[in-house]
Amino acid sequence: MDILVLIAYYLAQAVFWIWRLAQLTAVVLGAWALIDTLTHDAAHFVAAGKRTKGFWLGANAAGIAVVLLMGANSMLGLLGVVANSVYLADVRPALKYYSPVRVRSNIRFPGNGGSRGGSSRGPGPRDWTPGR
Repeated sequence: MDILVLIAYYLAQAVFWIWRLAQLTAVVLGAWALIDTLTHDAAHFVAAGKRTKGFWLGANAAGIAVVLLMGANSMLGLLGVVANSVYLADVRPALKYYSPVRVRSNIRFPGNGGSRGGSSRGPGPRDWTPGR
C-alpha cells in the first residue's frame, strides 16, 4: 500500500509542476506578444489588413492580465492565451513583411582586390567616371 501512496504523491507533484510550467509559458507568450506589438508601427497594422495597433495592444495586455490574475487553466485564461497566440501566429508574420530591410554595409565587389581604398589593378566597378 505504501508504494501506491508514493506513486500518487509523485504523480501529483508532476502534475503540479507541469501546470506551473504551462502557466509560466502562457505568461512568457503574452509578454512576447505585448512587447512585439509595441515595437511595430501603427501604419503597418493597417497596411497588413489586420486590426489596429490599439486593438492588439488591448487584446495582448488583457490576455496577459487575465492569465496572471486567473491562471491559464481558467476559461478566461484560455481565451487570453488564444488571443496572444493568434497575434503571434497570424498578425506578427503579416507585420514582418512591412519591417525595414537590413542591408549589409560591407559589400564586396569583384576586382576590388579586397582592399577598402580600391585596388592597384585599375578602375573597378565602383569607378563611375563618364566615358568608361
